[in-house]
Amino acid sequence: MALADFQALLSDLARDQASVLTVDTRARALEAARLQYSADLPRRLMGDVTWPGGSLAPAPEGWTDGAWIQSAEYPIGRDPIAVIDVSAYLSPTGWQLMAADQVAVGGVVRVKFMAEHALSATEDTIPARHRLPVAQYAAHLLCHQLATHYSAQRENSFGSDASMTETRAREFAARARELRSAYYAGVGVSDPFTSAAGGSSGSTAAAGVVTWPSRNPRHRLVQRGGL
Repeated sequence: MALADFQALLSDLARDQASVLTVDTRARALEAARLQYSADLPRRLMGDVTWPGGSLAPAPEGWTDGAWIQSAEYPIGRDPIAVIDVSAYLSPTGWQLMAADQVAVGGVVRVKFMAEHALSATEDTIPARHRLPVAQYAAHLLCHQLATHYSAQRENSFGSDASMTETRAREFAARARELRSAYYAGVGVSDPFTSAAGGSSGSTAAAGVVTWPSRNPRHRLVQRGGL
């Protein structure tokens, strides 16, 4: 399912008959949904890196700016699994791996890492079962924007026009809450804002906040032992 399919699904979920939303607005909502989903359920990847010697080696294939190391196995195949201390290092030429432990020249290090999902015209790594929830999260952001738009219009309207814009604002606000709840139910993750409010279905945030799972330091593996 490429980007165009997500865009079509988003149009179905957040209908905008007055054409308030722009193409760029919809694109930003999908990008925000991709980042939120990547934060909630990042992509698990693995790559074998042949060490060239010294403390630095190329980052594994598929590494992105938002990626972080989960584990680094060396030598491969030991029982119990041998894990070494490897961190990500941003050099002037791009991301590299830095090993605190000695790795032999030509040694192969198996790196397991987490990365953002891709969603573009040519690449889509979002699992089929979560495509609808991701589109629902983007639609939630758009409906919130529509609710804000009609709320602002109400201030300059009179009589029946004011009543109509107020109704539209309420309807889009309710739709935004429904879509946000549908996203978290669909991906099986607790809504952090609803949970913080004690589980009240009436308490939702105005917009999504993108955060990566906690890690300190960001790219560093410090635990030794089994995976």
